[in-house]
Amino acid sequence: MEKDLQEIKTSIIITDILGNILIHNVQNVGSGFILRQDLRDFLNSCNNIREKIFTSDSANFKGKNDDGKEIEIYIFKYIISVIIMKSRDLDVNSHDKVAILLNNVRLLADLIVSTNFK
Repeated sequence: MEKDLQEIKTSIIITDILGNILIHNVQNVGSGFILRQDLRDFLNSCNNIREKIFTSDSANFKGKNDDGKEIEIYIFKYIISVIIMKSRDLDVNSHDKVAILLNNVRLLADLIVSTNFK
């Protein structure tokens, strides 16, 4: 999965819901560490909205500024999050790889949850 992440031309961090980094493609960030406090706070706020307002096990959140910078947070099955930080439009190849990645993480979260309930 690390090789696949390196091929995507945008910053992606996959964490557990508490902000512990599982895997990423961001330079100067180590796996096994936790997100910066501001990103953990944002992730926690998104998770609270997912739980209390959407009342669902999965949700996504997007933000964009006037300069074209974007952040997207996907929460899957209340256990895994994917944070995507874009500073420009993605090329078609990277866009397709992000879609595949999100689907794979969704399947992984489904597998983890179903295994724990059996």
